[in-house]
Amino acid sequence: MATTTDNNPASAGMLRTIIDALPLTATLAAIAVTWLTWPDTAASDGDVPPLQPVKVSSAEALQGVFTDAGYAWPADQVPPVSVQSFPNDLAETRTEVKKSLFFRTLLPLVLAENARIEAQREELMAAIAGDLPEDRQTEVLAQLSREYGVKTDPEADATAQTLRARVDAVPPALALAQAAKESGWGTSRFALEGNNLFGEWTWDASQGMTPRNRNADADHFVRRFETLRISVRSYLNNLNRHDAYERFRSLRTRARQAGRDMTPAQMAGGLERYSERGMAYVDEVRAMITTNRLDRVMANVRLTELPERVAQR
Repeated sequence: MATTTDNNPASAGMLRTIIDALPLTATLAAIAVTWLTWPDTAASDGDVPPLQPVKVSSAEALQGVFTDAGYAWPADQVPPVSVQSFPNDLAETRTEVKKSLFFRTLLPLVLAENARIEAQREELMAAIAGDLPEDRQTEVLAQLSREYGVKTDPEADATAQTLRARVDAVPPALALAQAAKESGWGTSRFALEGNNLFGEWTWDASQGMTPRNRNADADHFVRRFETLRISVRSYLNNLNRHDAYERFRSLRTRARQAGRDMTPAQMAGGLERYSERGMAYVDEVRAMITTNRLDRVMANVRLTELPERVAQR
């Protein structure tokens, strides 16, 4: 199971209130405008960029949502939909259908959360370069230090260096492979009852579920999340701030400094401490990426606008 930081990402807040109150056609316009103009991208609250929340009652309904959106698998254009939870009958679908539904559900969430991190990074670099007003520069560094677990003085050089390593995106192919492995393709008890896609633990009983086969002397719980998107956000934050994944961040930083992208399989090499199984776990994640050709599928994906015919099912 993954080590977790026990951070508790905020719910959608004001944006969700706006979206829930609008008919779908108006929601689409709100998404298009908000995507470009949402303020305070460095803030740790809110769903930024916004996605259309979708609730489904069955795997068939989930397939219908994706069909209405013109969203097949594999796809390079990904509609901005946020499926809130997996349907309980997902395990009953044919294997290839289940895998397709799983990947299509997760991909918009990972792309959106990476976009949020990239916006944070852009503002971070502007703050470090002194290109922001002084009060905004101080605010950005303080906000990001809190979110990414940096405890040194926000204005110290060491803080800037640590934040540069932590505020960065994660390869979508790696995230999808880990989610599939950790959640049993979205069919595990923890995925269905707690929206937990990445096996994250907590020691706070109010935030978790008790594992059925937990050792008598163990005191951990499995984290419970309000939505799948919040689980994705927690996972990315976990990789970006926890001491266990220092090697993962080091690999990513070295790639940036060399002006090259790290492949998902290479980045998986920094996850030896994600599981007690060590490199055997890393090898399994790499096999998941290769078998499902995720590195190729992810090459040119991007979020698009949402077709008007998409609706709640």
